[in-house]
Amino acid sequence: MPVKRGVAVWISGFLTFLAALSLIAVVIYWTRADVGPNSILRPYLVGDLLSSLIGDSRVETYFWISLTATFIFLGLTCIIAYRKLPPDPEIVKMFVKVGGNLAALRKIQEASATELAGSIENSRKTSQDLFTKVNTNLEDAKKETLAVLEKQEKTIQKAHRDMVSTVETKVGETREEMLGVLKKQETTVREVGNLSKRGAATLKEQRAELENIKIKLGKIEEKLMPPQPKLKSQDSPEEVKGIGPRLGEDLRALGITNVGELITADPTLIDEKTRVSRDMAERLQATAQLLMVPSIDETDVELLIEAGITSRKELADQDLVQLSRRIREIAKTYLKEGKISKDESPTIEEISSWIRMARY
Repeated sequence: MPVKRGVAVWISGFLTFLAALSLIAVVIYWTRADVGPNSILRPYLVGDLLSSLIGDSRVETYFWISLTATFIFLGLTCIIAYRKLPPDPEIVKMFVKVGGNLAALRKIQEASATELAGSIENSRKTSQDLFTKVNTNLEDAKKETLAVLEKQEKTIQKAHRDMVSTVETKVGETREEMLGVLKKQETTVREVGNLSKRGAATLKEQRAELENIKIKLGKIEEKLMPPQPKLKSQDSPEEVKGIGPRLGEDLRALGITNVGELITADPTLIDEKTRVSRDMAERLQATAQLLMVPSIDETDVELLIEAGITSRKELADQDLVQLSRRIREIAKTYLKEGKISKDESPTIEEISSWIRMARY
């Protein structure tokens, strides 16, 4: 079919070309000075054919015949060239098949999209449930830890009051006894002083001895008084070494207003909401916990953290000998580096006191 159509277009176009040439020839011939509308024209190409059909033609008649033929053949050529061909059955089948495949593919895509949306929604619900559960567990752990800290604080306060009462009673009794002895000695010294100069020298010695006794009594009182912790749960976060005013404001913005809340806070939250890293947040929490143990100061905390002790429970579970060995090695290194003095190096008795206080 396309071949036949091409041949028809070529023939029609050729005839249009010949008609146009005849029209041009007539126009050129007509423009001559000695030729008028009624002059007889015999073209070279089709003159004999026209003469045999219609006889001799005038220039004007031949012009209109050529013009008409040109338009007729041009229209015929356009009709043949632009006439719509019937669709090819094979092409139609191919389009139908492609359309079916596209429809099937669209259904598969819609099903996949629906399944993917369902999976995303399930994942979102699962993540939300997990996040809610984690928050609930954190809140429960926080409340439980605060309750334990409050209980420990009440126990320590009660033990402190009982010990202070006992110490005051014993110190009062000892003071009365010592004052009675001192009065007797003072009376005796005065009597001896009245006898001779030698007695005066003895009186001075007795007075010096009395001063020493007073000093010893002061030391006894210090030893009998229970040690106090450096930190309490209601102290402000700035009391912890390493927390300045700016970090304290950031912590309060998170709802952390005291040491107890700092200890129970999530270090990941502090890492995300402040300029402090997670490791630093955990170290600050460890420092706060250890400073709440009586008789432990900042230098002792550094030694304990260096030894791997980061909580009160870990300290309470330590073996005295093993912990003393680790602390001794770390203290030697700190002494060489000039970080602590020899007096600040803890003794085994002090380490034993740390463990004992951590267990209350």
